[in-house]
Amino acid sequence: MRALAGTITYFGPSGESGREWFEMIPHAAGRTLRALCRMDDVDVWRDVSICLDGNSRPRDAHIRVVQGGIVRGSMSYSTTPNALIYHGMTEEHGSVNERISLSAPLDYLGLHPLVGDALISCQRGRDEAGIFRTVRGYTNSKSANGEIGLLAYPSAIEVAFVGTETVRTEAGIFDGQHYQLRWQPQWPVADLWVNGDDRLFLRLTWDLNQSRYELTELRTLA
Repeated sequence: MRALAGTITYFGPSGESGREWFEMIPHAAGRTLRALCRMDDVDVWRDVSICLDGNSRPRDAHIRVVQGGIVRGSMSYSTTPNALIYHGMTEEHGSVNERISLSAPLDYLGLHPLVGDALISCQRGRDEAGIFRTVRGYTNSKSANGEIGLLAYPSAIEVAFVGTETVRTEAGIFDGQHYQLRWQPQWPVADLWVNGDDRLFLRLTWDLNQSRYELTELRTLA
């Protein structure tokens, strides 16, 4: 695992529409991801921290979403082998304190930063190229921009490994792993490229919102 920090830039139909500043920090039990996301077009700030185990499964996490100067929600999550526990406050639901029973350890928790979205490729793997498999988990929001709901909803994301490709971004040239994601059955697939066993986010394109997201700056942390 690498200690990295960088910037992902969001590009919409009219040009740059936001950006994501992130850190990936390994430790003895796994790693921590941090991301501060800004979406200019919908006036959203998203602040996320996720702690992962050695298999890139979520251990605990926190997210805060601010839109138009209003805190839409602030929620903390923790997992056990048989439960997802979350508590916090949302504008829509007020105070929240819930526990969801699980039949197996949680593979994936989608909180909408792109560095976190890339982690679903860890659970899909790189065998049987072109075959979609369903990765089940939970997400805090089922909206495309991730600003609505802000609780915990079951997710079933179809993921296919496409192949390996050289990917050129503003941050450099990388050995890329190409995946396709279908977050909801009625949505078109998104194309995702990642790098390395830690699945560093490189690029994502999505016809649903006519957007492209790309790694534009990368540095190694001491």
